[in-house]
Amino acid sequence: MTAGTGPLAGVRVLDLSALAPGPFATTLLGDLGADVITLEAPPSTRPGSGVSNLGAHGGREARRLGLSPLHRSRRSIVVNLKDPAGLDIALRLAARSDVFVEGFRPGVCERLGLGYPALSATSPGLVYCSLTGYGQTGELAQHAGHDLNYIAEAGLLSASTRAGQRPGIPLNMAADYAAGGLLAAFGILAGLTGRAGTGRGTHVDVSMYEGLLSLLQVVPAWIGAGAPDPSWGGGLLSGAVPFYDCYRTSDDQWISVGALEPKFFANLCTAIGRPELIEQQDDPTRWDEMRTVFTDTFAGAPLATWLERLGAVDTAVAPVRSLPDAFATAHRRGVLPSPGQVGPVPRMSGWVTTAGPVVTRPGAHTREVLGGLEMTGEQIDELIATGVVAE
Repeated sequence: MTAGTGPLAGVRVLDLSALAPGPFATTLLGDLGADVITLEAPPSTRPGSGVSNLGAHGGREARRLGLSPLHRSRRSIVVNLKDPAGLDIALRLAARSDVFVEGFRPGVCERLGLGYPALSATSPGLVYCSLTGYGQTGELAQHAGHDLNYIAEAGLLSASTRAGQRPGIPLNMAADYAAGGLLAAFGILAGLTGRAGTGRGTHVDVSMYEGLLSLLQVVPAWIGAGAPDPSWGGGLLSGAVPFYDCYRTSDDQWISVGALEPKFFANLCTAIGRPELIEQQDDPTRWDEMRTVFTDTFAGAPLATWLERLGAVDTAVAPVRSLPDAFATAHRRGVLPSPGQVGPVPRMSGWVTTAGPVVTRPGAHTREVLGGLEMTGEQIDELIATGVVAE
């Protein structure tokens, strides 16, 4: 977006995180006007630089082509933090920042001299965000993990799997993006709001594991009130009822049915020609039979036929789309400016926000950022020549 516009104009963010949760958080901030500077490691020390897989390649190629949302609305500088001169650059940038984001294991930043106690001593108003799998303290704090491990530990994976089946592996949206990056952005904004009244910053400790438990905290309340345990497909919203499930159509596609409310359920049963099922919705002894009826009925016609037939009916159904189809459909509906770009989000009536361009290569703004630290061209050339920074 245009520099200096948006609700976060004037907020300066220094981002030392490398994996998805941190860059997603700072993308959200940058899209809304914050000046985000990503401090990236040299290639030889970059986390995951030795990984060779389709996901890593796809991320690098998306960045090179200017498509990666995790590298937009920001500036990039490459700094070797293992060099004292590089560490000094990080400290100088942190001193000029409102927000500091890091995604290292607990203790790493402290050993570098970039921990919250050290930085807040000279910048008491700094909002410092640490983003980890299991938080800064506790028995799991030093455990390695990825999204799959966090959703498994928090119980979400069992609630997304039917009894007796091998757990299906979802994309890394729940922990990395929702419980991680989104919660980090929320915590940062809360810290900035509190600082406006007190002048004091804060350490925002984001644990993706704890964030998932927060997202799931309604479940113990349900169980305490007598609802069935939703683990392994046993709950109302995890597969126990036939009117909240997915069904295969005759062309080997799938349709999702979420007809929980009596009105939606009645309209669905009528539209598929099975009105006798309406009185059975609240009778669990009939649900196995009902599921069989739904399975056989939806298998009798292709997906397009069902969508046409049910399109004019006030009920809750939707096709199960592939990811490319989902984004292409959203673009066709005018939800997305292009098939691959979402945001800035959320939309706000008070500002017209536009996502900034993707930084297609690490260090694209190294000279610009160092110039902002009052370094001369000769000094910058020397730092590049000695490997302290790169462009």
